[in-house]
Amino acid sequence: MKLIHVLPVFAIAAVYAAMGPCLSQATPAPASTAPAPAPVPTPWPHEKSDLTPDQSAIWGRLDNGFRYVILPNKFPVKERASMRLYVDAGSLMEEDDQQGMAHFLEHMAFNGTKNFPAGTMVETFQRMGMAFGADTNAHTSFKETVYKLELPKVDEAMLTDGLRLFRDDLDGMLLSAEEVDRERGIILSEKLARDSVESRIMEEGYKFALPESTIPFRMPIGIEETIKKMPRERFVDFYEKWYTPERSVLVVVGDVDVALVEKLIHKYFADAVARRGNSPDPSLGKVSTGRGLVAKLYTDMEAPAVELSMETHRTPDQKADSIAKRRADMIRNLADAMINQRLSLLAKEEGTPLIEAQSYNYEMFEFVEIHGIYAKSKPEDWKPALTLIERELRRAVQFGFTSEEFAEATANYLKTVRLRAEQKDTRKNADLANGLVRQLGRKQVFTDPVDDLKRVEIEIAAVTAEDCVDALRDSWSTKDIQVFVGGKLELPEADKTIAAALVESAGVPVEPPSKQEKVEFAYQNFGEAGKVAKKNVVEDLGIVQAVFENEVRVNLKKTEFEKNSIRMTVNFGAGKLQPSADKPGIIPYAQGVFQAGGLEKHSADELRRLFAGKEVGVEFAVGDDSFVLGGKTTPVDLQSQLELLCAYVMAPGFREEADRQFKRNLDSVYNELNKTAEGVIQNEVTGFIKGSDPRFLFPVRAVMEQRTMAELKAWMADALKEGYMEIAIVGDIDEEKTLEAIGKTFGALPKRLSGRPDDSEARKIAFPKEPRQKTFNFTTEIPRAYALAYWPTADMMDIKRTRRLVLLGQILDDRLRLKIREELGETYSPASYHNASDTFTDFGYMTAMASLKPEQVALVEPMFLEIGAEIGAKGITDDEFKRAQEPQLQQIVQMRRDNRYWLQRVLVNSQAQAYRLDWSRSLENDITTIKREELEALAKEFLGAERAITIGVIPAAAAAPASTSTAPSEAPSPSS
Repeated sequence: MKLIHVLPVFAIAAVYAAMGPCLSQATPAPASTAPAPAPVPTPWPHEKSDLTPDQSAIWGRLDNGFRYVILPNKFPVKERASMRLYVDAGSLMEEDDQQGMAHFLEHMAFNGTKNFPAGTMVETFQRMGMAFGADTNAHTSFKETVYKLELPKVDEAMLTDGLRLFRDDLDGMLLSAEEVDRERGIILSEKLARDSVESRIMEEGYKFALPESTIPFRMPIGIEETIKKMPRERFVDFYEKWYTPERSVLVVVGDVDVALVEKLIHKYFADAVARRGNSPDPSLGKVSTGRGLVAKLYTDMEAPAVELSMETHRTPDQKADSIAKRRADMIRNLADAMINQRLSLLAKEEGTPLIEAQSYNYEMFEFVEIHGIYAKSKPEDWKPALTLIERELRRAVQFGFTSEEFAEATANYLKTVRLRAEQKDTRKNADLANGLVRQLGRKQVFTDPVDDLKRVEIEIAAVTAEDCVDALRDSWSTKDIQVFVGGKLELPEADKTIAAALVESAGVPVEPPSKQEKVEFAYQNFGEAGKVAKKNVVEDLGIVQAVFENEVRVNLKKTEFEKNSIRMTVNFGAGKLQPSADKPGIIPYAQGVFQAGGLEKHSADELRRLFAGKEVGVEFAVGDDSFVLGGKTTPVDLQSQLELLCAYVMAPGFREEADRQFKRNLDSVYNELNKTAEGVIQNEVTGFIKGSDPRFLFPVRAVMEQRTMAELKAWMADALKEGYMEIAIVGDIDEEKTLEAIGKTFGALPKRLSGRPDDSEARKIAFPKEPRQKTFNFTTEIPRAYALAYWPTADMMDIKRTRRLVLLGQILDDRLRLKIREELGETYSPASYHNASDTFTDFGYMTAMASLKPEQVALVEPMFLEIGAEIGAKGITDDEFKRAQEPQLQQIVQMRRDNRYWLQRVLVNSQAQAYRLDWSRSLENDITTIKREELEALAKEFLGAERAITIGVIPAAAAAPASTSTAPSEAPSPSS
């Protein structure tokens, strides 16, 4: 159940145009509560538009106003469906004494309805193969509540159960006072879990930006006072007033019998009624105008940096989605893209005050249109940063854009639209369902991507750079400019000081932008193409393995899962197994700077320009046992993608600009690591569990500052030059053409190692034996803590045992949900999973964790041990075994039709690690044949309280320790 923020994380402040010289003061005013006319039946967005909706969709409306859309789709898996119930009601509908009601009500849908008594809904759907969270979920935002189901079958019985649940969501919640009271603690825990420096700055930004609107005072999570006190009657009031057929839309996407679905929709929704009539949307107040130049500083000394923005606000002129509106939005977005090209360059310059910066525009709820520019800087650089973005924006307004900038922006925009069209036939059910809901929430037409491409190709050919400048000038043609600064900053007479700085900057002339020199990509010829020396076809898995004469190994799989899309990784060298003890911090340093360092002959920004309009890019990571370069491309751009990745192996740039950018951001990094509960877990706790091995720890800040590009270049030199290499490629490929393209790039490199060196010593890390309980303290004003437990297990290499431990982790996770969340109401998100390594010898663990108030940690830590020990002592019921196994089996079916599974779990390093192929072969059958007794035996072996380590991560007055570590591994999928 996730809170969806409508705004970008920090898009809450002000913008540029003709600026008045004085700072005016604005006084918040209450929003208008005047009633609006009674609503008419809600039209589909396309019924008020000249845009044509996707013709594959079936749009329907019942007599009571309930609407539905059915979109037949067979990807990724046949006989599956995604369902959503969209309710046009969110926190903006709340009254003062109901703040948090919309979100609270979403929770209550899981706590007792007419057809699913309290404590049965989650379990019922688990038995059908649907995991809580992954397949049964919901979210609440300002203007919507959405209930979600991922159906593993589309027979009448499964569809019926899904629709019965959604009908209960609409008007069948029981809302018992007992269940409401039980859920209050969970809601408060979720509110606490969401509390952060960033969220506090965001809320203050809303209040400054929209002082005459209800929006700042209706954050979806609500306020503590009302969460604790709202009586059941107010739940009923909100529920019956806003949950009506007229405000509801059912979305069904998948391999469904349309006639059957329509019959069932009529059966279960035709008799729904608006119990208190249909209420119009409440007034949101008004957009504040006539304020002139206003500024605001919000100080939070826990923030690692300063974030600032300039914005201008106005009431939107166009409300209905249309061809003209989309063209205008495209032009305005192109202007932002060109400004962002410049800001990207400026953020890398020596001596720049910027950590990052962005230009943006968006519309909220048909209420306000926002145009802005944002920057993040060190506290001492706030004024130079504000000056820089003001002048860069003014440079664009005054002098426009170069032909090179315009060409790059339009090529990238068209590329995005073209890719959507090309991949239309292999879109996933969940993505389509979420997209439909998103379009409904924005009152936009759900159009066919092919139609979009045809329209955009014509429109973009007629658009000019001057059109973009005109749109930008129109955005900023006002004296109402808001400047918001939030973070670690204190200033005397702050608001006046900030406004004066902007006025001062605006008085300095700016120069026209310089034209960019046109260059060609310098790495298209790598020498004589290499030849394939060996080739092996793995018939049953549809995999081709090849070895080039230079010992570069390739693993290919052609699939139909993503049309016109290809994913790839290049794994080389030893990654974290490479000695690094004499260079503490070199691993996170490498991850932060290698890709950003560009190539010897091209900077990262130049590469962006060179490949504009192409689906070509690069990602880099230091993996456990290899360095990893990755990319996603299309068949047309495959050669360019391989050339770019090969260039990163042959001629990485190690440019100092990447070092500067990385180190400018260290304040934020170390603030996160040392002053947030999540950062302490990701660093100190994970480092401790991994035997305090420096490969998994950030060093103290002063040591990290010592890392240099020169030593990184030396550290990676052998891996880049000759390290063992395997390339994995999966997707819409022609195998022979792909091998030919690899031969021209990686196959042409000098000879590489034919096998891995002996790294057995580097594979040893030790789970700590003592102490059995440990507390990590850190300093923060946010009273959020964590309780954790770790039970050492084993590595991944006994795959049958690993799969059973993963399933045991799901049993433990469900017990935590029932005991800690549902029975005690102590925490919003207890979780458990098993993590086993296929790199580090005999290393694995089961973990449990929960976000809590600090005083609850001592209570919950022993509960983890009791729950774990109880599984071993008393066993597992047949029902909970089935509720864990069925969702795993359904997940596997979907996973095996996902290119990411084949790339990351099967193809990667599958020649050096041939067992990966066998693991894939046995996966589904092995999960199917797991016995409950096997899990009980593992619980007895591994989950004893005497084997566990419990950890508390608790805010304290004392300063947190300085050492930190890398992020913990994610919970593994059953593909292990």
